[in-house]
Amino acid sequence: MKTFLKLLLALGILLSAAHASAEENLKIYIDGEMLQCEANPINRDGRVLVPMREIFEVLGAEISWDGEGKNVWASRDGEFICVPVDGSVLSTGVHNSDGDSIWVDKIQLDVPAQIINDRTYVPVRAVSEALRANVSWDGSQNHVVINSRKNVDGVVYYASDSDYQKLYLVGKNGRGRRKISENSVCELEMYNGYVYYLSKDRKLLYRANESEGERLLIDKSINKIAIDNGYIYYQELDSMTRKSGILYRYHISDGIIERLTDNSVQYPVKYRDYIYFNLSNDNSLYSVNIDGTKVNVMNIGDADEKLYPFNCMFFGDYIFIENGAWYGNLTRMNLDGSNVRTLTQSNSLICRKQIPSDRIVYIRPDGGQHLYSMNIDGTDERIIHESDSSWIDLEVLAQCGNTLYYKNPMRGEVYRVNLDGSEDTYVCYADDVKVFDERLFASYEGLYMGSLDASDLTNIYDRAVKDFTVKGKTVYITDALSSKLYMTDFYGIKCALTADSVGEWVCE
Repeated sequence: MKTFLKLLLALGILLSAAHASAEENLKIYIDGEMLQCEANPINRDGRVLVPMREIFEVLGAEISWDGEGKNVWASRDGEFICVPVDGSVLSTGVHNSDGDSIWVDKIQLDVPAQIINDRTYVPVRAVSEALRANVSWDGSQNHVVINSRKNVDGVVYYASDSDYQKLYLVGKNGRGRRKISENSVCELEMYNGYVYYLSKDRKLLYRANESEGERLLIDKSINKIAIDNGYIYYQELDSMTRKSGILYRYHISDGIIERLTDNSVQYPVKYRDYIYFNLSNDNSLYSVNIDGTKVNVMNIGDADEKLYPFNCMFFGDYIFIENGAWYGNLTRMNLDGSNVRTLTQSNSLICRKQIPSDRIVYIRPDGGQHLYSMNIDGTDERIIHESDSSWIDLEVLAQCGNTLYYKNPMRGEVYRVNLDGSEDTYVCYADDVKVFDERLFASYEGLYMGSLDASDLTNIYDRAVKDFTVKGKTVYITDALSSKLYMTDFYGIKCALTADSVGEWVCE
């Protein structure tokens, strides 16, 4: 018995020594430099805890301790993090223009912050990622490897829903958050290194960038139509309650304003060298050259049918029109209104997310939501998907080459079909799908990426998605729960860009 007890004691000593040795070898590297701590990091249940002061300070955050509530607080660039000792949830938020603290997100912790030997330890991965760093684990070396991303270039402009939609800027490294405008803003658009936007209250036009700040360009209530080739095309509104007004263009380099129309117009849309619009007193569609030198009158020979620019789809050298307020017969004409040709003799709804090609895709809502395609000259019309009675609606989501992706919104089922009607097959269950660079992206309680047939979808974002887009090799995601803006690469290495809830956003 004594021999057995001695063996147990020896084993306990060996295990304790091995544990102590492992913790002594446990190190944290940030941007290639070892984090110097007064006390060693600690491994708890496979998660690494680190003394709070060292990790927060090296990531550029100021810290404070709430002894009564037993909370660690960290702040940076008007944002804050609250880490409760022995709590399971880390909370984040921002301060708005009124000085109020706005809670934005809650992050579940695998291991809580703890007081150990009179020191406060925090979970290194959770707090680092809350400050927009990337964290990985090198098991062979027993090292935590942190990339603070401080050298990542580029900025994002966004309307902060946490601060009354005021305009903010933040680096793509997640740092340097600052307010650009006291205005609540909308219609953000990037052009040549500047963000252009309207104030939400009076619809005045501004622009800003990282170095110059905000500048008022047009001190009139406007509808911004387009920014193109050195000009801003806009409609000066008759009043804030009426969506009509005279067309102008603003020369960006010298500020010269040119009037393009004599009359007040409605529903303007720019395409190539024309701006298309309606007048309030007739049923015709009009266009004006972008320099205002010539006005074209367009109609289809039926005085009872009013043509609307918002029902037009512009494909190459043609305009395709649903000749009614919502949908109607499908008609084609040249950009100047000549050579009018009726393509269908039934109500047709043009699918907006198709890619211009030699075939056009449309739905006949009166005919069971069947999906059709035809050549752009009206020949070779065919049904490419015949819906059954359970399909109350049909939505085309994306197109890649000759393949369309469409959805039954009632069931969330996504299918694909070729423009000639072949290979009509189920793809996946999703809220939305998009195609970028020959890859399929599908959102449903997360974001997935894979081949165009969805055979190898891989999760690259693990929370519900409000919206997403792809620029180059970077996926930008608006989180459905917090509305924070995230970015991830194609391997799922993600980080938050904003601490705020985000409405509109733009970047180059």
